[in-house]
Amino acid sequence: MNSLEKTAQQQVNRYIEILMAQLTAKASVEQFEKTLKENIQSKKASAKDEIDYFDRLMLNITYFVENKAAWKKIMQDTYGKGEVPKISYIEGEAIAHQMRIRQAISEKMDDYTKMFHSQYKALKVTEDAVAYDYAYASVEHSLRYDFLTYLTIQQDASNILEGDFEETLRIIEGYVAYYADQVVNQLELL
Repeated sequence: MNSLEKTAQQQVNRYIEILMAQLTAKASVEQFEKTLKENIQSKKASAKDEIDYFDRLMLNITYFVENKAAWKKIMQDTYGKGEVPKISYIEGEAIAHQMRIRQAISEKMDDYTKMFHSQYKALKVTEDAVAYDYAYASVEHSLRYDFLTYLTIQQDASNILEGDFEETLRIIEGYVAYYADQVVNQLELL
């Protein structure tokens, strides 16, 4: 990276930092906590036993992990090609990916649960660990898609196109992880 490219990337990084700070300033930790607690309690109440309860949370984590790949593809197909997308495109693509992900997970559910069960034993998994992993994956998922939408509605969204796309993705992911940590570390889930 030459010095001109480095300066452009620094400006993109700063732009991402500012947008992420604006977006998360509006976030309510209490609302995240309330929603996550309700989701966790619902899964626990409908599960036949602790393993089934863990499986439900782990399948949701798998869904969020797969959605990270879908988010990255939406980013690559738009910003990665030098284009600021329309919100309708993002929404359509996100829904299409989510439907495919749900279908794929339901088709592989037995394989996933077998893998999870071996992990539960090997890692001596606790309810606390699974609930917080679920919360972390859920908050990251929300931040990724909220950031993409928030970025896209900015008048100056094209500023993000000035940097190296892979570096820009890395910076966004870094802020997603940072802010997810900030939120999840404040939660009382159980």
